[in-house]
Amino acid sequence: GGGDGGCGDRDMKDPLRAEEILSKLVTDYETSNFREYRLRPTRVTFSTVIAMYAQSEKLLREMEGTTRNWKMKQIMAMASSSSSNNSWMNNKSNNSSSSLHDGKEVMGWGATNAERVLDWTIGLSERERHSRRAMDNPQNDYICPSARDFAGVMDAWAKAGRGVEGARRCERLLERLIRLHEELGYVELRPTPLCFGTVIDAWAKADNRHESAEHAESLLDRMEELFLHSRNDSRSFRLSNIAYNLVMDAWSRRPGNAAERAERILRRLEHNYELTNNRLLRPDVISYTAVMKAYVDHPNGGEKALQILEEMHHQVRDGNRKARPDLKCISVAMDACAKNGLTAEAERLLNDIDDSKKSELLFNTVMSGYKREGRGESAEAALRRMIGLLEHGGWERCSPDRISYTTCIEAWGSSKSQERVFRAKALLDECIQRYQGGDSKCKPNDVIFNSVAQAISKGDVEGKETDILALFERMESVGCEPTLPSFNILIKTCSNATGSAERKRNALQIAASAYSSLPAAGLKADSITYTSMIHAMLNLIEKSTEEKVNGIAGIFRRCCDEGVLNQRILNLMATAMTEDELRSIAGVHSTDEPFKISSLPAEWSRNSSSLRTTDVE
Repeated sequence: GGGDGGCGDRDMKDPLRAEEILSKLVTDYETSNFREYRLRPTRVTFSTVIAMYAQSEKLLREMEGTTRNWKMKQIMAMASSSSSNNSWMNNKSNNSSSSLHDGKEVMGWGATNAERVLDWTIGLSERERHSRRAMDNPQNDYICPSARDFAGVMDAWAKAGRGVEGARRCERLLERLIRLHEELGYVELRPTPLCFGTVIDAWAKADNRHESAEHAESLLDRMEELFLHSRNDSRSFRLSNIAYNLVMDAWSRRPGNAAERAERILRRLEHNYELTNNRLLRPDVISYTAVMKAYVDHPNGGEKALQILEEMHHQVRDGNRKARPDLKCISVAMDACAKNGLTAEAERLLNDIDDSKKSELLFNTVMSGYKREGRGESAEAALRRMIGLLEHGGWERCSPDRISYTTCIEAWGSSKSQERVFRAKALLDECIQRYQGGDSKCKPNDVIFNSVAQAISKGDVEGKETDILALFERMESVGCEPTLPSFNILIKTCSNATGSAERKRNALQIAASAYSSLPAAGLKADSITYTSMIHAMLNLIEKSTEEKVNGIAGIFRRCCDEGVLNQRILNLMATAMTEDELRSIAGVHSTDEPFKISSLPAEWSRNSSSLRTTDVE
C-alpha cells in the first residue's frame, strides 16, 4: 500500500525463490547420476524460471518510472543479496547473477539472470546426454531448452534499455540457438520467425544510426531465406508482416533517405504477399502507418501521406480489413500534412473523425500547421471549434490546453495581420482566465508569455519594449519566472528601437537593466544576449562617442570571458566600426591575419554553438 510499498521487493525475489527450489531438485537428480526420473525437472520447470526472470525486466521498467530512486536501489540490493548469499546460484555459470548493490545497471538484471538460467539448462542438458542414463534413453527425452526460452531471454534483452549492447546480446543468443539446433536436431530448438523478429526489434530500437537499421534489414533478408517459402502448416514457422513492420519502424526513426528505405520494405512486403498468398504477409494498418511516419519530415511528406491513405482505402475496398486507417494513422497523416504546407488537408482529415474521437492533440496538430503558414485566424478558428465541442458537446477530450493557446498565439505572431498583437494578448488573457477558473491544463508558463512577447516584438507600434516589460511583470504576478529567452526577447526588442533620442535612451536603459538583472535571476547571458546588447549600443547610442566604445568593449570582454563569442557578433560589430576599432576593443593589434573568429583565442568561443571557422552573415 501507499506508494512504494513492499510488493516490488516480493516480486523481484519471486524468480530467485523459484530458482532455489529448482536448484535443489536438479542437485538431487544430478546426484543420482540422472537415474531418479521422479526427481527430474521438466522443460516446463526451467522455462518457468527463465520466464520469471525475463518478466522481472518488465517489472523493473514499470518501477523505474514510479518508484523512488532510493527504493529502487533497496529492492535491487535485496535481490542481489539473496543471489550472492546462495552458492547454488553462484555456481551455475561464469555469468553469475548480477550484483547491483550500488543501484547501478538496474536495467538488464532480469535479462542477465534469465540468460544465466538458460546457460545452466544447456549445460545440464549436455551432462545428461553424456550420462549413463543417456545410453538407456532411446527416445532422446532429455532436458533441453526450447526456442521459446531463447525468444523470452532475447525479448528481455531487447527491452532492457541497453541499446546496441542489448541488441548484440540478442543476436548472439539467436546464433547460439541456430548452432544448437544444427548440432542436436531437436524440433524444440528450431528457430522461429519470432526469434528473428525479437532481434530485429532490438536493433530497430538500439539507437538512431543508419547502421542499426541496416542490420535489422539484413536480418529480415535471412528470415526470408528461411521462412518465405516454408510449407509448414504451423503459424509459428510462417513468415508474417511483423518483422517487416519492425524494419519499417526502424527506418521511420532515422534521418536522411530513410523514408524511401521504409517504403521499399512496404513494396517488398506487398510483393511477397502476392507471391506466396500467405495471408499473414498482407500489409496492415501498422505497415502503412510506419511508412507514413517515415515521411512526416520529408519535403513531400504531406502528399505521400495522402497517397498512402488512399492506398489503404483501396486495400480495404479490396477486402483487407486490417488496412483500415485507425486514429493513430490519421494523426500521423495530419502531422505530415501540417508540416508540409497542407494544413487545410490536415483539417479535412480531422473533420472526418467522429467528434467522440477528436482530441486536443489532433487540434493542436492543425494549429501547428497554421502557425507554420502564418494563418492566425485559421488557427484561432480551430481553437474555437475545440471549445465548442467541449462546451456544447461535452467532449472533454477536446478541452484546449496550454499548448493549444501557445500554438494559436504563435500562429497570430507569425501572421501579417494588423490584429496579431491584440489577438495574442487576448488569447493569453483567456488562457489565464481558464486556469484561474479551475482548468489546470491551461496553467501558464514562461513559453506562452514569451510567445506573446515575440508577437509584440514583431509589431509596428511604438513602445514595444515597455509593453513587453509590463508583460513580464504580469508573468511574475501569476507565479511564472522570466527565463533567459524572456530577457533576450526584451533586450532584442530594445535594440531595434527607433524614433526620438529620448525613446532610444529609454530603450537602452531597459536593455541595460534587463542585462544587469540576469545574475540576480540566476541566469547567465548567452551569445544571443551579447549580440542583442552590442546591437543595442550600436543602434541606440550616438555615433563616435566614448560611451559607445567603452560600453561595447565591456560587453565584448564579458562575452569573451563567458566563452560565447561567435562570428555573428564580430560581423555585427564590423557593420558600424572600423577594423582598427575592432582590434582595439579585442586587444588584438597584429594585422597579419584578417579579423575573424578563427584568428582569435579559442577560449573566447569555447561555449559557443556556432562554428569558429564559419563566417555567419
